[in-house]
Amino acid sequence: MDTQYRILFSGNLLPGQDPRDVANRLAVTFGMRDDVARELIEKGGGRVIKHDLTAEEADRYGAELSTAGLVIRIEAQDGTRVSGGASAPAAGSHGSHYASPRQTRDDEAGSPAPSAVPIRRGWGWIADAWSLFRQRPWAWIGAVLLFYLILMVLSLVPVLGGLATTILGPMLSAGLMIGAHAQAQGEDFRVGYLFAGVSNKPGPLALVGGLYLLLGIGIVLVVAALFVGIMASTGVAMDAATLDPNDLDSLMAMSPMLALPFLILMLLGLPLAMAVFFAPSLVALNDVPVLQAFRLSFLGCLKNILPFLVFTLVAIALVLLGTIPFMLGLILVLPILTISIYVAYRDIFLL
Repeated sequence: MDTQYRILFSGNLLPGQDPRDVANRLAVTFGMRDDVARELIEKGGGRVIKHDLTAEEADRYGAELSTAGLVIRIEAQDGTRVSGGASAPAAGSHGSHYASPRQTRDDEAGSPAPSAVPIRRGWGWIADAWSLFRQRPWAWIGAVLLFYLILMVLSLVPVLGGLATTILGPMLSAGLMIGAHAQAQGEDFRVGYLFAGVSNKPGPLALVGGLYLLLGIGIVLVVAALFVGIMASTGVAMDAATLDPNDLDSLMAMSPMLALPFLILMLLGLPLAMAVFFAPSLVALNDVPVLQAFRLSFLGCLKNILPFLVFTLVAIALVLLGTIPFMLGLILVLPILTISIYVAYRDIFLL
């Protein structure tokens, strides 16, 4: 006999969703009466919405309910997990994975495959992040300030400080993503989540930082070699002693080819930044191997260039506003932008 599945409502809505809008969507999509839809949202925590479903029916209904704005859970009625990560443990347990529309898997490694999202989501990531932030503002402010304080103190240590920040950075940022994910599922965010990555997956997350460092060093070496080669081939090196090392305009005037290494630096540095952007989240939340996480992160960013362009422009504007007065606004801006990374991750990889 084929396994039967059921869909349960967690009692929570996806971040940024208005209960009245969700109730209206439920009424339209499933033909519910308005009062029944409202009652489901208000009192539906742990309630079974659908049962005795095939795997295909469970996926279809789950996608429609998630699109309506509900955080739901799909589980097999015999107590086993749904294949493909669409199920969750019993309500109230940690590490639950809630079903989302368009949830797919990467064919090569069984990892979540990135999806393309509408351009408007570039702003939506920040708007949804604000919804999560205002639920626990002081905890988020404390966690993000502690994050930057730790990295700043470590960076003051000669030589080893830079290495330590590069290795520890992905661990701490992964902890913030774990905390954001827990909050999105209805749990309280706490400052202690900052260290969740250090305690749960220190090895893989340290490898993320180490690989990022090695690739960064490789890019710098390539650009430096190219710069020296161009200077030697054009004869600029012979006159370099008479130039102010900070006078880049003078160097460019002597040889426009010297702009090439800086162009190569951007062309190589941007893909590296894209590859590492979601890597800690993929490792921490989906147990994706490090190299695969770099690949999927790059593809996720590449598929969503336009939303990221909108996100970047809005983020720059917020940071500039946050510097007024005396950079005090950054106390609010930095946590919101941090949470928006999780929201973008959830949106693209459909956790």
